[in-house]
Amino acid sequence: MVLCYNKGCGKEFDIQESTDDECVYHCGAPVFHDAYKSWSCCEKKTTDFTEFLNIKGCCKGKHNNIKPEEPAKTDKEATPAPETVKPPERMERPPVDEPMVPLPSTISASLRKLLNNLAVSDKSEETVTKSAICQRKGCGKAKVDVADEDDTCEHHPGSPIFHEGMKYWSCCNKKTTDFNDFLKQKGCTNGTHLWGDPSLKKEVQCRYDWHQTGESVNFTVYAKKVKPALCTVTCNAVKLQLEIHFGDDQVFTFDKILAGIVKPENSKVTYSATKVEVSMKKAEFIAWPSTFVL
Repeated sequence: MVLCYNKGCGKEFDIQESTDDECVYHCGAPVFHDAYKSWSCCEKKTTDFTEFLNIKGCCKGKHNNIKPEEPAKTDKEATPAPETVKPPERMERPPVDEPMVPLPSTISASLRKLLNNLAVSDKSEETVTKSAICQRKGCGKAKVDVADEDDTCEHHPGSPIFHEGMKYWSCCNKKTTDFNDFLKQKGCTNGTHLWGDPSLKKEVQCRYDWHQTGESVNFTVYAKKVKPALCTVTCNAVKLQLEIHFGDDQVFTFDKILAGIVKPENSKVTYSATKVEVSMKKAEFIAWPSTFVL
């Protein structure tokens, strides 16, 4: 007795006694589509694999004792080796003494409401010492050099913007590619001076933390009643400097060298009622170490 290798048969038969129409089998090929299992030679379908194997043949013929050839196995040596992906080359680290760039800023609605209620931006009625300096952007006059109490403060109320090589203030349209020319741009708005005496600053420590994504590094300083008009946030490719004024003449300073490289022209700072967030665009798509400063 030998085994029949026709699809759907699998019976044992005697070669000498076998007839031409004794084998009931499937002459087509198995079909698996949309969870259904069937034979191409008949229309019966099922979703159960065991039922599929038990579907009775639809063709009759002679038993076949010749075992079908197995498909040739793929030669492992003929399989192409996976392409080795080389890590991107690291950028050359820029010098630390590159010019510091003031970051463009935005003020949240919650902080704007708080500032309006507290009127912290108006210091005209406070006692001003001779060593005071105007804190408005683009002015920087010293109190000792101003004889007239009604001296006009020419300043920029907007934020610095760096885009596609151009440097300008959001409040006026004068653009330049030279950083020194940008710093020398005359203020576009007239107003009263906002005096601040450096000697009256109360330097304190604030809680801060940081996190990163594949594209950016985000540094957050937690401080309440922040005064954006007095704050400065600057950076270059490898260094970050902050001077955050908040509360009752309290100041938090931060001056550190960064562990990675950033793009100042694509970075920004956001002032909120309880924190200051600095978002710096990475120059390289790599993970920074657990301490983001050196």
